[in-house]
Amino acid sequence: MLLLLFETSDGRYALDSKQIVEIIPYLVPKKIPGAPDYVAGIINYRGEPVPLFDLCILSGGTSCRHFYSTRIILVHYPMSQEKDRLIGMIAERATDVFRCSETDIRSSGILLGKGSTSGAIKSDQDELVQLYNVPRMISTDVVRELF
Repeated sequence: MLLLLFETSDGRYALDSKQIVEIIPYLVPKKIPGAPDYVAGIINYRGEPVPLFDLCILSGGTSCRHFYSTRIILVHYPMSQEKDRLIGMIAERATDVFRCSETDIRSSGILLGKGSTSGAIKSDQDELVQLYNVPRMISTDVVRELF
């Protein structure tokens, strides 16, 4: 499997490339009044409004810094009874990929409930990289409210 590596304020994560629609450079979003602080705003993507989530704030830190390598990762968010929705996630240093097999993904052994990632991968640099689980980290209720 091919994974996109990125960073938030609390470490490195990986996202399965099968979930990714496109990766685009950082764009300044239009703010959404009254939205939670981890909702960075909304952008126009090919004529479609797309809400952006700041993964650095969502992981408990401050806003993602606007590095040259800061990207917007566009993914289809799975909605239960409705069609999938396109959302964007702002992440730092989202420029590397990593290839591994399904057997390389190990459970962390720690179950944290709804707001958690799923599994850890040992990368080439002997560091643990957490596999990012979009529906666990971003609430369906929030996505539904934004649409």
